[in-house]
Amino acid sequence: MKPSHISPIWHAGVILLIALAVIFTGCSQPASQGTAATAAPTTVQGLKAPVQTTAIPAITAVLPHGVTISYPYDWTRQDVLTGGVRDYGQNTMNIANFYSPNEIPGDASSYNSLSIDLDQNVQEDFDSYFNQATLAVGKTYGTQMEAHSYALKIGEYNSYELDFQTKDVKGSYIFTYTGGAVYIFAFKGPIDKIAVSALDGDKVAMYRSIQLNPPVPSVTQQR
Repeated sequence: MKPSHISPIWHAGVILLIALAVIFTGCSQPASQGTAATAAPTTVQGLKAPVQTTAIPAITAVLPHGVTISYPYDWTRQDVLTGGVRDYGQNTMNIANFYSPNEIPGDASSYNSLSIDLDQNVQEDFDSYFNQATLAVGKTYGTQMEAHSYALKIGEYNSYELDFQTKDVKGSYIFTYTGGAVYIFAFKGPIDKIAVSALDGDKVAMYRSIQLNPPVPSVTQQR
């Protein structure tokens, strides 16, 4: 049997009806399906999911003479408690030292260090003490040293920071006055062997962790 003849106009009408049906079917879908890709971040009990951080593990050290400080887990701690004249010109007690790992394999001098000292017999006012220490550091490291000083707080105590740099050494020394005594936190590293940014990062993290509880001087009763 031969196929019956159908007008081309009829074919066009059927195709148009099918196209309109598809369009209206898509428009009737729930609105949530169209916004899934731009949904808000996942929350737990109304709080945003916590941001992951890469904090460096640290060890908290409680030292003699009321010093508490946190230092990187891969640093080495050395308890000392001996006296001597320092590069800032004062005869102080060295409470403890901290040393970073060697940054260059096989090079025993490629490390940063932090020494914590205590001067318990301060006679002059704090400003004079700091000025004398600054002059002594200049004599130790030479006339080509660049230096800057800042006022800050360590805990509740007035402090001065001395930042200095030569072609070989970068140092940041904080002098903290607690009334008749000065703590000195001396951070130093060889800038020709260690990235300055890494040195500064270690310094800031350690200085910010310092807590002080200075011992109260004993008072001898008079009879």
